[in-house]
Amino acid sequence: MLLQWCNLKPLGPSNLAAIRFSSPCRVQAVKIFPTGAKPFANSPDVVARTEPESFFIDVYFNAHPVPGSQDGKQRLKAPNTLIPTVISYSGGQTEFTVDMGADARFGTRLMIVRGDFESVSMAVYGEALMDIVEPATSYSPGSLELAEPVSLSPALDLADASDPTCLARQLLALVPGAPSLNLVVCLMFCLKPPNDDWDLPEFPHLYSDLSEEEMDIDLDSAFRCLSRPVAENGTVESLQRFAEKVVEAIGPMDDAQANLVAGILCRSASQKPHFSQTLMQSIGLENVFDITNLNDDDTIYTLLDASTNPDISEMLNVDWFKEMLQSVESAPTTRREVKKGARRLQARLRDWQVFEDALSNPAGNFAESCRFLKEVGTEEKSFGIWLNCMTMHGDLWARLREGPPRSDSPFASLLDPPLTAISHGDFLAFVKVYVGVASVLAVYAWSDSLPNDHCRERVLGALRLWQDVPGYREIVNHLLLLRQMTFRLECMTTDNDPPAQSGIHAENIIFNLVDEPQCYLRSEFVKCLRSWQPFSLTYISENERISLHRAATIADDGVLGAIEELVRTDSPPFDLDRIRGLRVSVAVILNEFEDDEAGDWNVLDTAWRGGIQGLIFHVIDILFSVGQELKNVCSLDMAQPRDAGIVEQLLRLSDESLPLVIHLEPLSVTASRSMRSLVVAIADIFACAGLVLLQAPVPPSFVVIGRRVRETCVEVLRRLCESRGVDSPKQGPALFLRILFEYGLRADNADPVHRIWQAYTLVDALLPDAVTEAAESNSRWVLSVVPLVLTDLGIFFRALDVDTKFHFLDRLISLDNGTLNVGEWLLTEELKHTAKVARFLGGMRDPYHTIVSYEINLCLQLIARFMDPASEHSTTCMMTICTMPEASRALTDTITSMLSARLHSTYLVQISRILASSPSLANATFKFAVALALVRAMSVAELGIVIGETFDTIRTMLSTINDAELALDRLLWEFGHCLSSLAGSGNSFDSLDVQSIVRALHWLCDKLPGPSDLPGLSWDKWDKLCDAFQNGVLPDMYPALKAIKGKLTPLPDASVPTTVIPDGRTRPLSLSLQALEEVLQPVAVGGAAYADAQAEIAPAWTGPRCVGAGSAVPADGVIEITRHLGAIQDVHQE
Repeated sequence: MLLQWCNLKPLGPSNLAAIRFSSPCRVQAVKIFPTGAKPFANSPDVVARTEPESFFIDVYFNAHPVPGSQDGKQRLKAPNTLIPTVISYSGGQTEFTVDMGADARFGTRLMIVRGDFESVSMAVYGEALMDIVEPATSYSPGSLELAEPVSLSPALDLADASDPTCLARQLLALVPGAPSLNLVVCLMFCLKPPNDDWDLPEFPHLYSDLSEEEMDIDLDSAFRCLSRPVAENGTVESLQRFAEKVVEAIGPMDDAQANLVAGILCRSASQKPHFSQTLMQSIGLENVFDITNLNDDDTIYTLLDASTNPDISEMLNVDWFKEMLQSVESAPTTRREVKKGARRLQARLRDWQVFEDALSNPAGNFAESCRFLKEVGTEEKSFGIWLNCMTMHGDLWARLREGPPRSDSPFASLLDPPLTAISHGDFLAFVKVYVGVASVLAVYAWSDSLPNDHCRERVLGALRLWQDVPGYREIVNHLLLLRQMTFRLECMTTDNDPPAQSGIHAENIIFNLVDEPQCYLRSEFVKCLRSWQPFSLTYISENERISLHRAATIADDGVLGAIEELVRTDSPPFDLDRIRGLRVSVAVILNEFEDDEAGDWNVLDTAWRGGIQGLIFHVIDILFSVGQELKNVCSLDMAQPRDAGIVEQLLRLSDESLPLVIHLEPLSVTASRSMRSLVVAIADIFACAGLVLLQAPVPPSFVVIGRRVRETCVEVLRRLCESRGVDSPKQGPALFLRILFEYGLRADNADPVHRIWQAYTLVDALLPDAVTEAAESNSRWVLSVVPLVLTDLGIFFRALDVDTKFHFLDRLISLDNGTLNVGEWLLTEELKHTAKVARFLGGMRDPYHTIVSYEINLCLQLIARFMDPASEHSTTCMMTICTMPEASRALTDTITSMLSARLHSTYLVQISRILASSPSLANATFKFAVALALVRAMSVAELGIVIGETFDTIRTMLSTINDAELALDRLLWEFGHCLSSLAGSGNSFDSLDVQSIVRALHWLCDKLPGPSDLPGLSWDKWDKLCDAFQNGVLPDMYPALKAIKGKLTPLPDASVPTTVIPDGRTRPLSLSLQALEEVLQPVAVGGAAYADAQAEIAPAWTGPRCVGAGSAVPADGVIEITRHLGAIQDVHQE
């Protein structure tokens, strides 16, 4: 709301003015109006008067306690007498946001204004505070919603523009008498006219005169002639004659001649396409360049710039020239800079072909093409030549404009390696934006050189807007690091008094660059930051200026300054200033490592001379501290308030610091303790980045850095593991795996389910790929590593959920390929553990009984999935269970315990069916248990068993068992209860089903020594069954039916019906809070039996985050435990 409208005039020698509000209020914004403006449509007589056009003003608010904020015992005192704010007014109608602090108990009644102004018309907006809001007594959790992104206006959205240079041309048109965009690019980046030319009245239309037929030139005069651009309306004949004269001037090979020819080609590269084509076709380059004259800095780098023209690149991309470059690079006498230039020139010749192909080929190499554009944008001449070539070469321009449209996904920058595949349309959209932004930067350079503030202000406004748009931001920031761009921004920010809008824009633009460590590798950028004087800026605060100055000093001090920052021990806990300093230090050291010849030596020698040893240990300590900081933020406890953006900056620091370990590790001797700290740090960073990505909603910047840092964690862990190899497994793969196994099983006040899943993801990344070509090396890896971690592997495996166990077993069996049969061992251990747990089913009460039932069902689910014929390793699973005595005995005991506890499962039915049809099932006891499971399954209507087929299967299985091993009493009990259930179901019997039942009962009667009872079957049900038998069998089965009636007698009993364990995937386990508290008690209330059972099953339990502290609990007080059975192990141990 509008709090006050006023026309202020300063009084006294201090130039002070004041506004007193009628009641306490909190000011939110101040809007200043220029002279002549009419702020209110309903009050046309109110006219603003603000003089001069721009100025600084200091605004102070007194801190006034809000009415009702005192408790009557102690009067609330203001923490500060005055709250200062600085406003930089640069003209026009401008609104300034006011931050009065976070303490809502204070407002203000007085606003004091001081500055060098004659008059200022302002409207003050905010809210009146009459009474303090009563504190909340209850908390209702809610979600933080991100503001919906606003689409760019079509004029600024270059990705979908048919002509990406249209905006630049429109901005250039704001300059009176402006030249063409191509001429601006040529003058600003390529030819750079001398100061004298700027003062000539014909400028910028000063052209080289190539039409003098009598002109007698040598290479030096030809080179100087091209210091000005060739006229756009020049004839082809004049260009041809000039090329001929250049050819005539070429003599015997020498260094000076090669340098001049390279310069002529470079100056022609940014101009009319026909010019460079004519020169290249006329000049015999093999008569100009050889290994000797290419061994020169100026020549090789001038050719590098010239080759940014596609025509020149094509003519240089020939075998003899490339062989010459390779010879220059490999010669031992070649200087380092020349070798680097030769490598870059070879890469540029190759990259132009790749880029041209990608413009029209949907299957082109888009990643390499984007890397080419990033490299071109680092040097001004190359940048200007490429930009003019893209807009003046008709075939390139047509391919860019006529390509397929981009996908519906948000526009993303491709300067850095993309996380997903790149479509052809998205690549072309990226190139369009790159061309459009580059063209706007050329207009900025032109408007700043004149200067024309009207055009410059609008260009800077567009650049500032793009810096807030994902995808555009990366391109703008990258190109702003060109030397002259940084210099121009520096000039605009060092002398901005009185404040101009362009200067304010420039400060904002630089401030959006300062969190990119690569910026500090540019000396011009560092010089810009260090040139700012105290209290000289309009937008950037003094504290931020000091922080940026410190970061720039670190970069300016080079490797030694960076190393000293890394090893600081007096630094406070992580804040934005400390993180910025560390990121700059890491960038400086990594940049030094990129020197292939001496980078490693330079870093180590600098550290040694500075008295610093063990650099890798300091880096590991930093990563470990970052991991702990992220873990605290992502813990189940309520996190302490932190600076805005601290999590994102920590993730970026991690992503940039981890590659430093790869460089330092081969140069250091690291003990297991240090590697343990490093692996734990990587796991913490990886897990926390994953947790950040699971938040809803996720800020776009978090998505990119979260995914990238997770990729970096995996890559670094793999490379460290591979560098140590199987020759020293105790210090390499085995050590890493053991640490990750332990990490996944330790809660550390974190979400246990998420933690163990993240640990498994890293473990899976460390396992070699099970490909046929690597079978021998994989076998060696298994023999060297797995025996060292077998115990930890078994414990870790038991804590995983079913889906992860299935995937893990599949990976291990394929990797092992019969070497150690580790997959079979894990499967057997899982069955043995399940059998132990199942033994306690009979003596348990809820909630233990329910939890153990679910756990057993999870094991059966795993076995059923592996036994499924569709599984790749179904045969391995069948052979393990049927041929390994421990496995078959364990599954037998589990089945027996479940049947005794009146429990059944759909997965047990599936397992029993598969086993019953397997010829490998030979163990009589095992076979008998499977038969009983099938008989019991028919008594449970919920399982939907096919009766006839199942009775035939049971009879066939039992017929293969010796009479001495048949437990006839148990068989009679199962058959009796099964028949009782079938008779009481109310369903009619099919004749084929009846015949199968009669055949099974007749077989049973043949095994009985005499008349026997059928427990659980009443006489009424027996009579009903006999009638169904009589009506359903064939005449030849009447004797069998008579024998059945004569030997079997029903014996009613009151047995407990069998319960089907619910499938956790469709019906997750739910426990009341009271039940959960009982389960978490150290010793169960039920006595020694319960304590033994709890000790047996607790190590296998793991569960979801809802069990931990800080979890959301539904209103009915019931927690839904999904996928796992409980986070019992970790919480129980705590």
